[in-house]
Amino acid sequence: MNYTWIEARGADVNDIVALAETHFQNEIDLIFTPQPLAYSRNLTYAVVNQFYSPGSDLVIVARDDSNKLIAYTWAKNGERSWWSDDPMVSVHMAHVNMDLSPKLRIRLVNDMLDSWEQFATSCGTPIICSTTMRHDQDGFLKLHSRRGYSVRGSFAYKRLTLTQATPAN
Repeated sequence: MNYTWIEARGADVNDIVALAETHFQNEIDLIFTPQPLAYSRNLTYAVVNQFYSPGSDLVIVARDDSNKLIAYTWAKNGERSWWSDDPMVSVHMAHVNMDLSPKLRIRLVNDMLDSWEQFATSCGTPIICSTTMRHDQDGFLKLHSRRGYSVRGSFAYKRLTLTQATPAN
């Protein structure tokens, strides 16, 4: 299948929310009250920030040749852990259409990993933090591990080498 990754626009938000509701809402609905309007609002802010404050947010979508949304990811730059002032890119979402073949889903997640590293490098941010709360997370975290992330529970961290990024001020 052919697809293209592009920066998300406001017009993509409804499709992103629909994909999240269809394939991932069941991962949260026993803990959180799903609120599509809140998710739409937060995504819209991120898309606007991405446009007006480059380097603050990364929201990209993958669409197939028929323009159907098949995946998206959302990451935020400038976050910090509670125990250090080192800046990091924090991955908020990494969703793929679960009806796609496993091989294509893996390819899309690997594309996301590439995009997070490119985003962090372009921002001069030395650390990436990707988390998951999915019930079935082993495959997702294994992809991180293969790419040099340190997996700790449901968190995966990667420190980029100094030649890839320098700490942001």
